[in-house]
Amino acid sequence: MKFGIIGLGNIGRVHAKNIQDGLVGNAELVAVANQPIESMDDFKAQGIACFGDASELIESGLCDAVIVALPTHLHAPIGIQALEAGLHLIMEKPLACHKAEGERILAARQSESQTIGLMMNQRTHPCYVKIKQWIDAGETGELQRVSWTMTNWFRPEIYYQSSPWRATWKGEGGGVLMNQCPHNIDVLQWLVGMPSNVRAQCSFGKYHDIEVEDEVNAYFEFPNGATGQFSASTGEAPGSNRLEIVGDLGTIITDGNEARLLRNSESVSGFSRRTDEMFGAPETTEEVYRPTEAVNQHAAILNNFVQAANGEAELIAPADAGLESLQLAGAMIFSTWIQDEVSLPLDSMAYEKAILEKIAQSKPREVLQTAAKVDMSKSYR
Repeated sequence: MKFGIIGLGNIGRVHAKNIQDGLVGNAELVAVANQPIESMDDFKAQGIACFGDASELIESGLCDAVIVALPTHLHAPIGIQALEAGLHLIMEKPLACHKAEGERILAARQSESQTIGLMMNQRTHPCYVKIKQWIDAGETGELQRVSWTMTNWFRPEIYYQSSPWRATWKGEGGGVLMNQCPHNIDVLQWLVGMPSNVRAQCSFGKYHDIEVEDEVNAYFEFPNGATGQFSASTGEAPGSNRLEIVGDLGTIITDGNEARLLRNSESVSGFSRRTDEMFGAPETTEEVYRPTEAVNQHAAILNNFVQAANGEAELIAPADAGLESLQLAGAMIFSTWIQDEVSLPLDSMAYEKAILEKIAQSKPREVLQTAAKVDMSKSYR
């Protein structure tokens, strides 16, 4: 498969390196698009076609698929153009700035043969893969409660000052929920499904000089009566990462480094009705899973994407799943704005109207002239 990459920022270059290093089977990098032109000199020297405009790359006829690794507000226009040209598309997270934009991207597919994937690479994280297997095997039984505290996304002020679109309504459609936590929100709904109701409190610019949310505390209700809690922040250090999934048959706990399954000897509901012990509880056994090898998650998603486009596999992270994480993030922001509970599915038109009002008032950030030190390995969780 011949790939073009649109956008050669930090993550765009990660994807380029994975393809060029041979970590993606049956894939070749043939074209890139970026501004300014001289930023692509290293690719030009390798004989890779370089374009100063995304449209030129899309219309060049050189590519079978494109990876869009641009600021979020450009995802919809460029993604739609690529799909209308008949190309396969893999979009960096999040799919779009809001649900209605995401719906328009998916509607632009010209043929069922076109593959639309999303770079939700944490679906290949070994701990989350193992947890998914446990849940699908019925190890935890019916969901009772889920809680995720994800506060180790700390970002200093220079991070936000590095680009004019960062942490703006116009540039990203949100803050921690739209930039750092799309992975967590996606994994959450992938593992336990979507809640039916959301009540949240977002704090906007609490820790940073930004207009969007940098702290979130949310409460979920699920269709079966289960409840959930989600907390995220880019203002805490060291912060923590703790996911608990509690079911009638057991509990799963992970910090991203290992996953623990606490199996009950019988269901909590069954034990509660039969026991004559006033302070009794089901006996519990523990299974601990510790990954033995690191996974190149970005390369894994790209490999799966190529296989899916060739009809050899199902997508691990289909783009339509990106609508779920978009509407869950949007519901948390919308709940804060209206100071009320929000029912899902999210009314995409009502939310679009609300966020367009924010975008109209949004201002580009002043870019700091001091060069920031960038180590992408420190950005992953």
